[in-house]
Amino acid sequence: MRMTKSISFATAAAFGTALIAAQAHASTVLTLGSEHTGVYIENYFLGGSDSLPSDGTGPNLGFGFSNNATVQKAGDSGSTGDGKFENNPSAQSEILYFAADNSGGTLNTGSSYVNFAAGFSALSFNYSLSANSSQFNGTADVWSGANGSGTLLGTITLAATGAGNSCAVRTDAYCNWSSGTWTSAGTAAESVTFAANTATYYADDMEVDGLAVTPVPLPAAAWLLLSGAAGLAGFARKARRAA
Repeated sequence: MRMTKSISFATAAAFGTALIAAQAHASTVLTLGSEHTGVYIENYFLGGSDSLPSDGTGPNLGFGFSNNATVQKAGDSGSTGDGKFENNPSAQSEILYFAADNSGGTLNTGSSYVNFAAGFSALSFNYSLSANSSQFNGTADVWSGANGSGTLLGTITLAATGAGNSCAVRTDAYCNWSSGTWTSAGTAAESVTFAANTATYYADDMEVDGLAVTPVPLPAAAWLLLSGAAGLAGFARKARRAA
């Protein structure tokens, strides 16, 4: 009997530890493909709506965006080149794109951002910089607060992706992709800002694909699991004394 209770407690404790670890390492992926091309995302991935009412209510994935964030499908014929992508690694039918004209046309000083209010400890994404040219490069800055505020936790250098390459479709501009990653050194982040270092300093010379974050564990859930494990430990001790 004593051995059975001991094994039960050990099993429960191991399960609680594994559950906390799984929560800490599971990625939340920005899954695109349900919106019309060119719409402003707005609150769609917070369980709200985008700029086109007929798209309906989106899933609550926890991602919030600057007001110039759009989704684009391949084959968009816009003169700015947004949506003219090929070969995106995630194979999703849409990518994330920051338009230049929905923020008053101001220079990009951190105004193109993605928030994850619950906090994240790791970030990954694919990116393509415009026009098959070596002159374009960029940065992704990770911040402790929302909207690119608080402490700068890290900067991901985004090297030019298009030099010497050509697209299958002549009018496309985003055909070659690289990846960007960041991992916390101890402080959870809440936002990432994107900027392309071009002559105009907008983020609109960049397209982003397959964005994913690793959420920080929920303190309440971790506390409940640890409390449950402590309760089981107390029960096991009482059972041993009774035996």
